[in-house]
Amino acid sequence: MLKKIELHGVLAEKFGKFFELDVATPREACEALSYQIPGFRKFMKTAHDSGLFFAVYNDDNNIGPEEIEQQTGASVIRIVPKIIGSGGDSLGILQVVAGVALIGLSFTPFGAPFSSALMGAGAGLLLEGATTLLMPTPKIDPRDPSENKPNYGYGGAVTSVKSGNCVPLQYGRGRIGGHLLGGMSVSEDT
Repeated sequence: MLKKIELHGVLAEKFGKFFELDVATPREACEALSYQIPGFRKFMKTAHDSGLFFAVYNDDNNIGPEEIEQQTGASVIRIVPKIIGSGGDSLGILQVVAGVALIGLSFTPFGAPFSSALMGAGAGLLLEGATTLLMPTPKIDPRDPSENKPNYGYGGAVTSVKSGNCVPLQYGRGRIGGHLLGGMSVSEDT
C-alpha cells in the first residue's frame, strides 16, 4: 500500500517535503528514500555530528526506536529533525508563561509596590523555563554496573545525584556516607 512520507525541517529543505512509497515500516521508508535521493543516507548518518536526531511519527503518533521496524497501518509517515538537547518539558512552558505574567503584573498599578520583586521573579522564571525547554535533565548512569542500584538517599557509599539538582546543606555533625559533591577535570594533549 502506498504511504505518504513527509520530511520536515532541514530534511524538507534539502530533499523535498512529500514522497509516496510502497513501504510497510518507517525503516523501509528511510531505506527507500536513501536509494532514491542522492545524499540522503549520508545526511542521516552524519546528522548526529551536526546536533540533530529524528522523531518519527506514524500518522500523528510519535514512535520510539523499538517501533521503527514494525509494520504500520498508518497512511502518513513523518520524519522530523530535532535538535539534540531540546528538552521540550511542559513545565518549562508553564515557567515561561508565569514569568511573562509576573513581568506584566509588575507594570500594573496593583503590582507597583512590588514591581522590582515581581520583575526579578518573572525574569528568573522566564529564563529558567527557557533553559528547561532547551536542555533536558541528564540521565543518571549507575556508578557500579554490577550492583546497578544507584542510591538517591545520601546514605550509601555511592550517592547518585543528577546534574543541576539541589544538594542538601547540612548544619552540625552528620552521619552520612559517600560523596555529596564531586568533580572531574580531564586534560589531554593534542
